[in-house]
Amino acid sequence: MIETASEQRAQGGLSTLFATSLIQTMASFTVSAPLTVSIAIIGDAHLPETWIGYYTSLLYLSAMAGSLLTPRLIGSFDGGRIQLGGLAATLIGFALFARIAASGTGLALALGGIVLMGLAYGVIVPASALLLADRFAPRWQPLVVSIRQTGVPVGTALVALIAPLVVLHWGWRNMALVIALAGGIGFALCIPALIAIPRRPRGLARPANLLFALRETFRHPATLRLALVSGAYGINQAALTTYLVPSLVWLHHLSIGRAAGFLAIATVAGAAARIGFGGTTARFGRPYTHLRLIGLISGLAWALVLWPAPTALRLTCGAAMLGATAMGWNGILLAQLAHEAPRGKTADAVGAGTALAYGGVLTAPFLYAAVLALAHSKTAAIAALIVLSTTAGLVLLGRGSARA
Repeated sequence: MIETASEQRAQGGLSTLFATSLIQTMASFTVSAPLTVSIAIIGDAHLPETWIGYYTSLLYLSAMAGSLLTPRLIGSFDGGRIQLGGLAATLIGFALFARIAASGTGLALALGGIVLMGLAYGVIVPASALLLADRFAPRWQPLVVSIRQTGVPVGTALVALIAPLVVLHWGWRNMALVIALAGGIGFALCIPALIAIPRRPRGLARPANLLFALRETFRHPATLRLALVSGAYGINQAALTTYLVPSLVWLHHLSIGRAAGFLAIATVAGAAARIGFGGTTARFGRPYTHLRLIGLISGLAWALVLWPAPTALRLTCGAAMLGATAMGWNGILLAQLAHEAPRGKTADAVGAGTALAYGGVLTAPFLYAAVLALAHSKTAAIAALIVLSTTAGLVLLGRGSARA
């Protein structure tokens, strides 16, 4: 029986969705591992507490550069090989990072590993969104991009469950072996779906330089607004992934394993929310309304998590709400960026939006350190990030269409 072109495209779209989701999961698993066991790394390598923020800043500074490189890479290589190469580079980067030590050589290898992980991670996200934009109709973009984006919280949840056990029984450096094994299996599974993807998705123009994507995005009010919201909500997501576990340990005196358990709850909820929000947006529209509600609920969730004298029930509910909102916005926003972009500028808009999201993550540790130095309060420092990110996002979204 001969398959029609539409059937072949549908099968290709589903296989691409599976492969890009798996690569996103493995990449998130890898870059989140140092944050999940950050306290163990600090003690083992004799590093200051501020190292947690420095890791995040360097990782996402590199990811910003990777996002801005994506349109140029898409113009030079096929999208499938970009995805596979990104995963391989992420795994190599963690292997280098696992050599971290107080010595000059150890620090140099770790820094090189962080940069390599960041560059690869920055390319993976927008490149996969562009591949899916080429294989699914615009109506389904919020759902399929949200499904792929579930790889971020799923990967973070898996590492939050696995890493503490590895640290307890074998030491955190053996996470490199776990990551290499899991990543190698994922790489092999993705090869059939990605190796045959055409060299360039349809309708993508190659940019003249790396800043072209930002310039083109900022020229159009709709894409500018969404890109700035991406940066604001990126701060909130960084507050969750970087400071939730340390905050629960420092403020509520939980063990690393128990605090990581609440991070796992948050990330599982985030994965479910990305699919749920993507489905409701695809069904009912109103992406701006979804994004506004996400910002409001996120502020309430942080209050539940940080308020003194916590109970297990309150922390569980707060972590679930926090994960659903702080991690639930990406798919909606990236799909809307692709929809709002002028014809032929999809790569520029998605790359710029992703870069500004990483910029928000990059900014978060510096804001945290500045408030901590002024107020001498970890609670005030994390609260400042939350208020700034949610307020900025809601103000920017308030300028969107009232029917959106």
